Amino acid sequence: MKRIIAILLTLTITVGLSACGREEIAPSETRNTPAPAVETEPAPTPFVPDPQILEALGEPVVLNIRNITETFPAPDDAERVILTFGYDDVDVYLESNAAAAEAINQALAMQDEIYYSGTGNGDGINSVLELAMDNYALIQEHDAGLNMDFSCMRTAYVDRADNRVISLRYRVNSYTGGAHGLYFDRAYVFDAVSGRLLSFDDLSDDRAALEQLLLDKMYDTLHNDVRYKPVFDYMTAFKSDENLDSELTALFREGSWTLTEEGLTVFSDIYEIGSYADGIVRFTVTYDELSGLLKEEWLPCARTYDGELRIMDIDAQDGKNVHLLDMVSVSDAGQQFRVYAEGTVYDVSVTSVTYINDDIGFYQTETHWYCSYLSNLGVQVETLIPEGMPDLMVSYRDKAGTVHHCLVTESGEDGSVLLLEEEHVVAVG
Repeated sequence: MKRIIAILLTLTITVGLSACGREEIAPSETRNTPAPAVETEPAPTPFVPDPQILEALGEPVVLNIRNITETFPAPDDAERVILTFGYDDVDVYLESNAAAAEAINQALAMQDEIYYSGTGNGDGINSVLELAMDNYALIQEHDAGLNMDFSCMRTAYVDRADNRVISLRYRVNSYTGGAHGLYFDRAYVFDAVSGRLLSFDDLSDDRAALEQLLLDKMYDTLHNDVRYKPVFDYMTAFKSDENLDSELTALFREGSWTLTEEGLTVFSDIYEIGSYADGIVRFTVTYDELSGLLKEEWLPCARTYDGELRIMDIDAQDGKNVHLLDMVSVSDAGQQFRVYAEGTVYDVSVTSVTYINDDIGFYQTETHWYCSYLSNLGVQVETLIPEGMPDLMVSYRDKAGTVHHCLVTESGEDGSVLLLEEEHVVAVG
């Protein structure tokens, strides 16, 4: 169970030592010498949430994400891995609404089980392992120069999480032979109050009008966004207008739409409305454009409070009374530090990253922790900090919606932990 923990950083612990025995003194010899003064540790200041922020944003929504990965060796070579199979296990925590959190977690656990066990359509760990074993046998029999590194990974992304909506998107990446792997996304949007999985019909009182707005937006994007010109050319070359309408409205199915920080997004599978190179095609209608159509309970709350995210070593002596909302262990036996908000920041996440190149920068590979907002609260993190390029990022939004990507690194001067904006970290050598 998570709890808010008050930690006073500037205090030292005083231990009082008493003698094992004592000298007995006759009553007439009793001395009135005052006892020596003992320095006592003052109690940490209790954390009191701002009632205005609680009324506006509700209590923070916390998601802990744990990756579970299994590897399978070749039958005749324990050192050779022929299959890597894994998934992200998401745990939702709602301080004052345990019933909704339990309903959401049960629904997510069921999806994990379906992914792991399979649906009977050639998926699931047993089916993929059988493919990997058959492939390895073929390689051994014919000495074929085939790739034997099969994989199937399911990664969780937080599209939005607040006191109204918890929206998660899972990407399944698989490679089971051939020129390239395959991937697809599936989204699950929950009512944060009831814990109920939402359907497309739940979004609006006028589904037909909502569909028409989305369809108009899709055509506008395909016509005017240069990124989607190849998709539009591909679609119009082989399909009638009626078929185009049918294929686009098919994206209103369950699992192919999500509520993000920006608005309502619908997305395709690869090959569905474009080529493999076009990938997953996404269309987003902003909340402003959805005004009057999307039900009020699914709109994000206004974010009027401002703040900044800071970092400190766990043994820092800077006089700050830091209250911790949670603790996150990225790697065991690592360095511990605290990231905390002075004021209020939103959509706080702790993610692993890898540096790609100067053009792409850092790519987020795994999310470990997410919180809808921090207001004069912090999180304690444990991780190994590399000497070279950083591999851990802490991100947040300010009240204007600007996303700040900050990398965790160490000072070359005194070894203190630093939180640097991504643009301030460059590759050398």
